[in-house]
Amino acid sequence: MKTIRKFAALLICLITTLTVAGISPEVTIKETGQKSFTVYIDNTLGGKVDIYLKDVNGELLESDRMSKQEAITWKYNLENLPVGEYKLFIEDGAKTITQTIVVNEDHVAVPKNLRAEYFAPTVVLNDDNLDFTMLSPQETLVIIEIIHETGYKNYSVGTCEKGAVQRRFDISALEPGTYTIATHVEGQNFETVYYETFTVGGDVAGR
Repeated sequence: MKTIRKFAALLICLITTLTVAGISPEVTIKETGQKSFTVYIDNTLGGKVDIYLKDVNGELLESDRMSKQEAITWKYNLENLPVGEYKLFIEDGAKTITQTIVVNEDHVAVPKNLRAEYFAPTVVLNDDNLDFTMLSPQETLVIIEIIHETGYKNYSVGTCEKGAVQRRFDISALEPGTYTIATHVEGQNFETVYYETFTVGGDVAGR
């Protein structure tokens, strides 16, 4: 039987995922001017938070990082951006919030119905199996890949579900080496990818 070294970051059950999600920062996004909006984040119970503003092609327009446990407000002025849709990402490691920002000729709109939340997956290694769990509050296309360090894809599974996405993979026959579990979350003109790594027949595992 191949030996697999588990690392603590992966040994998390669904209950722990829910607990982590429960202390994610409180986020408020609202229009504050003709062509501007603000993001208020109460991060007094959390850690690092990253904010990204991208266009529909995924081009990064602005990024900010919040590394302290505090409450802070960012104001974004979009006067120089052309009319169209943009995507705001707020990530804290356990959860990603996405918000579509619509730039019109004379104002910015922040439609509440175009806000979504995606939780980072939980992966648990149990000898010959890899158990995957991911919370998806809305129906979302999720693609799970297990890739060897050479680039070979041992598994590639797509699913579109709402609720808990759960899969078990038989990894007993995997060749020795380092593997990456890539979880692609797709929706509303964007893609978010989460990565975890593990080793088969080795002594080192990492993220």
